[in-house]
Amino acid sequence: MPRSALPNRNRRILGIDFSGGTDAGRNIWIAEAIQDLRDRRRPLKIESCLPAIDLPRSGAMPALAVPALARHILRDPTTLAGCDFPFSLPTALMRTATWEDFIRVFPARFADHEVYRSACRSEAEGRELKRRTDQVANTPFCSYNLRLYRQAWWGMAALLSPLVTSGQISVAPQMPVADAKPILIEICPASSLQHLRFRPAYKGGAPAHRLARRNILDCLIGHKLLEPPSAALTDLLLNNSGGDALDAVIAAIAASRADLDAETDPVDRLEGRAYFEMLP
Repeated sequence: MPRSALPNRNRRILGIDFSGGTDAGRNIWIAEAIQDLRDRRRPLKIESCLPAIDLPRSGAMPALAVPALARHILRDPTTLAGCDFPFSLPTALMRTATWEDFIRVFPARFADHEVYRSACRSEAEGRELKRRTDQVANTPFCSYNLRLYRQAWWGMAALLSPLVTSGQISVAPQMPVADAKPILIEICPASSLQHLRFRPAYKGGAPAHRLARRNILDCLIGHKLLEPPSAALTDLLLNNSGGDALDAVIAAIAASRADLDAETDPVDRLEGRAYFEMLP
């Protein structure tokens, strides 16, 4: 059944700015909203935004923060979570006929993030191969780039693989979408900002970076993508110098605008798709 044919109800939206660093619990940020499916084009109201370290039984290390994030996602079967990390490799490096097979064996094939990067670089003969969706969305890096490989490995090995293997989630567009369980999709906030023709340098502690974060918020509100946040949430988004909290909000908006009924082809179902578009 297509998503558009489901009964009218609310859907829980999570925007997740992900990290695989040693301090991941402080750098993974989760923005949460409730979306009325009867009017998906209304500006999104962010109810909360917090780092993963604040979740129950979490911690700074990714080995604690990522399972805590998984439990948070599973709290509500209506969840649609937009996650900022690559969900796959280019077809030439996947070695499986289906994405589900790829993600199930991922932790066994790549024992840790260093093995992951080394193996991918070796198989690609040192080239940084991009997926089709990376080219379409103009994502900054390939799935095993030096700046992304830890994040990619932790996301695929520690978040997606256990949840898919246990049958607790659906992943679009790689899997059939089930209404009775959370749906995870890939998001790229940088690509979403490019889609809005708005890409200032906003990550940093200088006054100019804070002003850029203010301008991004104004842009999202002006496009009627985001309901003006509370004063406390606005301060949080502007004062988070890494831009992770703001990226989580962008990820939530992109998730709420994702067309899960869009046509797919074999490449989409194997490599996946980064849902970056936020305007019609």
